[in-house]
Amino acid sequence: MTPAPPEPLLNRGQIAQCFNVSENTINKWVGKGMPVETEGGNGVAYEFRFSECEQWFKEAQKAAAAEKAAANEFVAQRRMEFLGVEKDDARAGFTPAQMRELAQAELVWMQAAKQRGALVPTDEMVELLDTVFSEMRAGLDGLPDWLEREFSLSGEGVAAVIKYNDGILRAVQHAIKEAALSSVIEGDDPLEDGFL
Repeated sequence: MTPAPPEPLLNRGQIAQCFNVSENTINKWVGKGMPVETEGGNGVAYEFRFSECEQWFKEAQKAAAAEKAAANEFVAQRRMEFLGVEKDDARAGFTPAQMRELAQAELVWMQAAKQRGALVPTDEMVELLDTVFSEMRAGLDGLPDWLEREFSLSGEGVAAVIKYNDGILRAVQHAIKEAALSSVIEGDDPLEDGFL
């Protein structure tokens, strides 16, 4: 069996043909580190070994792909932070045009829900709850006096009703704190004037 002939050295034009690029591209690649067997200049031609150039090219492509992936990941992270979404959120991969379409769809849905009465602005709901709970507190505060007058409730009985009413107000406060409105009333005591 005859040994394989040694790999020939190629000039700049030949190596350019192997990669289907121009000689100017080969010059740029040499500047970026593509291996050269013989440095050209002053009448001496550049010589390249294709296997070494091919290996360099594959590694350069891999490095460029990794760099692009890192840049894309950086952009995606910044975009998710800007949009306020998590990586596993379906919106994380949306393009700006898709995000705009989603925002427009959500706006139309919210307008329709508001017209149906299914969506109430938070400030209106807080105002409504404040009014309702003010009435409730006024009723509970007056209840012991009313019971005393109507049913001749003793002092101990009045104290028991006050204690019971205070428990109701605290339970209501706890329920509200567990709900989304907790930041509005956090730290308030339901037995202090002005709350509920």
